[in-house]
Formats: sequence, C-alpha cells, structure tokens
Amino acid sequence: MRPVRRGVLAWASVLGAISIPAAAQFGISIVSDPGVYSRMATDLAQAIREYQAIITLYQLSQQAYANMVRAATNITTKNVWMPPSTAWTYPSATNTYGTTAGWTQTINSGLGAVPAWSSSAISLQNYNPIWPSLSAGQQTQFGRRYGSIELTDSAATNSMNQVGVVRGNASTTDAAIARLEADSMSNNPALNTEVGVLNQVSAAGVINARQQQSTNQLLSAIADQQTVQAKLAHDSMADAVTITVAAQQAAQQNTAAIWNSTTQAHQARLP
Repeated sequence: MRPVRRGVLAWASVLGAISIPAAAQFGISIVSDPGVYSRMATDLAQAIREYQAIITLYQLSQQAYANMVRAATNITTKNVWMPPSTAWTYPSATNTYGTTAGWTQTINSGLGAVPAWSSSAISLQNYNPIWPSLSAGQQTQFGRRYGSIELTDSAATNSMNQVGVVRGNASTTDAAIARLEADSMSNNPALNTEVGVLNQVSAAGVINARQQQSTNQLLSAIADQQTVQAKLAHDSMADAVTITVAAQQAAQQNTAAIWNSTTQAHQARLP
C-alpha cells in the first residue's frame, strides 16, 4: 500500500515539474489554483481508501476460502465413533401339546394374535343357559368378572401383536440403519457434500421418529395391560369387601337366631 502511495505522489510531482517548463516555453503564463491541488489530494485519499478496502476484502475472502477448505476435509477415522449393535432375540418355546406354536409365531411376527391366544389360554364358557336363574345382583357381579377376563384377552392379544410387529420389522429397520451407517462412514466425496451430510442427518431423524413410534406403541400396549390389571385388582378387592360384609351379616343373623332360640327355651322352662 505504501509503495502505491509513494508512486502516485511521485507521478504527481513529475507531472507538475514537466508542465511548468512546457508552459513557459510556449509563453503561457501559469496561474496557481490551490483548489485544484486540494481536489487532487482529496481524490488521491479516496483512491487510497478504496485500495485499502480492496485489500481488506481480499484478506477476508482468503480466510473464508480457508475455512471452506477446512470444513470440506473428510475425517477418515469416523469408524471409531460407531458403537456395536445389539442383535434382536426371538423367543421360542416347546410345543408339546400344540398350544404354544401360534404364540411364538405371533410374538415374533405380529400375525394371528387372536387365534394364538385362544389356542394357548383356557377358553371362556358360554353361561347363557343358566343366566336367567341368577338374581340381578348375581348377574351384575358375574358379568363384571366375565368382562374382566374379556378385557384381559383383548389387552394381551394387542400386546402380542405390537411386540410381534416390532420384531417382524427389525430386520428391515436394521438394514436401513446399516446402509445409513455405511454412507456416514464413507469417504466418498459425493457422500460428504453439504447436501449429502444433511440428507444423512434427515434420514437419521426419520429412523429415530419411527423407532420412537414403535416405542410409543409398546408403551400403549403396556398401559392397556396395566389398566386391565387395575380393574382385576379392583374387582378382587370389591369381592373381598362383599364377602366380608355378607359374612358379618350372616354372623349377626345366626347370633340373633341363636339368642332368640335360647331365650325362648328359657321362657318355656320357667314355672
């Protein structure tokens, strides 16, 4: 910058020195105008400032380029970031009397939950023939107990289906994760562009969302089972209360009957 400034000033001095003798040679009188020199100085200062701005812009561009080159450098040791994967396990059981094969198939694939449960659980009987012989209170109690078993069956088959679907999709999900892992570990320049990396991040987000959805489905199935268990606990406690109250009432009636009989017997023996 300083050499340029000195060069500009030197040329201005040379031009000034040449112009005076030339003007005197041809008989032209020289009129000194201080305003011209002031404008020349102003223009020269403006040119110097513009030159300085160009130098600053060039330096910033160099820094930005260096940052871009550094950001585009591939990391060749990315494989050390990957933890080992955990393989899925698929339950199995013996099928001695033909009651468990459907169960294991369902919890590993999600197929046939209802028949699998029916073949392994003790079936409910139809009690319609004796229903009219029960009192209204007995029908209410019996119907609620029967409903508890039906709700248990529903929650259990839904849980079997959800677990089986998650396990059934495990191989496809693992394959997608493996492909994404391979792309993210690759040193191929086409996979390490800004757009390529963003696409990998987006794919990882989709996989995570799918996994979270599966987790929520399993949690919902667990919540259903816990709700049914709460109903069973409620029914058991309600039955216990009913049995206790009935026993106390029977005891009071029996006691009253015994004392009444004793009083009557004493009265009969009095003279």
